[in-house]
Amino acid sequence: MKLMSSENPKPKKYMGQNFLIDQNILRKEARLLDPKLKTVLEIGAGDGRLSEKILELDPKRIFLIEKDERMIKILNDKFCGCGKQVIVIGGDVLEMELPEADVVAGNIPYYITSSIIFRLATQKFERAVLIVQKEFAKRMVAKPGDKNYGRLSVTAQLAFDVEYVQLVPRHLFRPVPKVDSAMIVLKPTGKTLTQFEENIIRYLFTHKNKTVRNALLDSKMFEKDELGALGEFAKRKVRTLTKEEVLEMAKLLG
Repeated sequence: MKLMSSENPKPKKYMGQNFLIDQNILRKEARLLDPKLKTVLEIGAGDGRLSEKILELDPKRIFLIEKDERMIKILNDKFCGCGKQVIVIGGDVLEMELPEADVVAGNIPYYITSSIIFRLATQKFERAVLIVQKEFAKRMVAKPGDKNYGRLSVTAQLAFDVEYVQLVPRHLFRPVPKVDSAMIVLKPTGKTLTQFEENIIRYLFTHKNKTVRNALLDSKMFEKDELGALGEFAKRKVRTLTKEEVLEMAKLLG
């Protein structure tokens, strides 16, 4: 592999480019991915520093998705001797048809984290190892009653088994971002939400500190008499509902 030039282009702030410089964290990401003889999809490959660690573990193939044309050139130069094992794809991960992969990796730009997570919920894969903003990770694993429990918590935990692995402090990135990050592992549950279920979750958690009855009435989508089917659920505070209870309520209202 070719080493990067000392004249690397500067990260673009508007694209959320903050590059992880800690080699131990990069190696841990690759190990948790367990890519040996598997097809890997890496989102936002940047200059290929995580890609290198993954390639050391003998994947069958690795797709590197990158939007920045400057980084695409670096990736092509860096991995040009790897043949068909490395495939660099230029473009926006939210707009393209994603290649099939066994495992997914990526240090995700903060400003599109939610969109990427829910794009992955429509894909089939074994696991994803991602680094995301710490507060986002905490919301993904939050439990009923927690201060940061909300719509993201419910929808993410229905789509994935979510594991919070560890904190990744901001000083391990260049340039240094304003917030800390965290490493998470996602394993798809196979559950796909219907549009009605997604709507119920949104209606409820827009007013998570209200009762279920009042939150749904505020949505303007239900009349009082329609909510009688909810029984005792109607009196519950939204923030106390488990993901299973939310689905049960959607079934009662559907």
